[in-house]
Amino acid sequence: MNHEQKAYISLINESSEESIVIKKTGWEEISLSVHTHQKHQIIYTLSGTLHIQINEANYFVPEKHIAWIPSECNHILSSNNRRVSLVIFYLNLPKETGKDPYGEFSVYSTHAVVAENLRFIASKGPFIERLHTPDLYDFAISFFRLLPTMNPHIENLLKTKVIPNDERIRPVLEYLIQHAHENLKIEEVAERFSFSVRNLSRLLHDSGIHFNRYLNQQRITRAIELFADGKKSIQEVAYEVGFNTPNNFNRVFKQFTGMTPKNYGGEITKKSHTNV
Repeated sequence: MNHEQKAYISLINESSEESIVIKKTGWEEISLSVHTHQKHQIIYTLSGTLHIQINEANYFVPEKHIAWIPSECNHILSSNNRRVSLVIFYLNLPKETGKDPYGEFSVYSTHAVVAENLRFIASKGPFIERLHTPDLYDFAISFFRLLPTMNPHIENLLKTKVIPNDERIRPVLEYLIQHAHENLKIEEVAERFSFSVRNLSRLLHDSGIHFNRYLNQQRITRAIELFADGKKSIQEVAYEVGFNTPNNFNRVFKQFTGMTPKNYGGEITKKSHTNV
């Protein structure tokens, strides 16, 4: 983390408790080592995608999605896209009784109403303070408190790196992430790591992992990253991430995202008209 990034984190942590800090990034690379904030951090991915690591789990945030990072949560930000554009909000929220919906990391999809409100609030930055603009501050806080109920929490593609129950399969999972674009078979992977197929399958199952699904999850995640860069056709992406035919790619992509690659690209383009 460079000096400028450290200084900005200090600015956030030293800001008034009843203030919202807003940051808009340009087209830039994202790579921030482990850090934390004393306020909730809400990231809207305008362009590009994010990986957010919390402890040993790695979460994927597609383009035009929202990541909610609770206060005091150590995390690492990175991206496999060449350039990323984000709008980030830092704020405090009143403590909730019972289960706190704001105390857990979450990733949400967006729609036009949410995007329009994010655009409006961001346009009032870089600071919204209750002392100076109480009505605007109360509106923004109310909007963010409602955010978890306004957007579906996404499960598919969310956690791209899992913590296995058995340390012996950790290098196997790392290998699958790095080589997902190859035509991997469980028999070959088992032999590489000196497991029998039966033993490797059992160890994966005990950690809630299915070999082919995990492999395809990595491939679809990478495909979404490539779509965000906007440089390749659907067919080129399909082959690059490891599918032998575009039809097979279309089928698996829809299983994970609920839409075809063509429709997904159209949805991203449509949402770009509501950019902040």
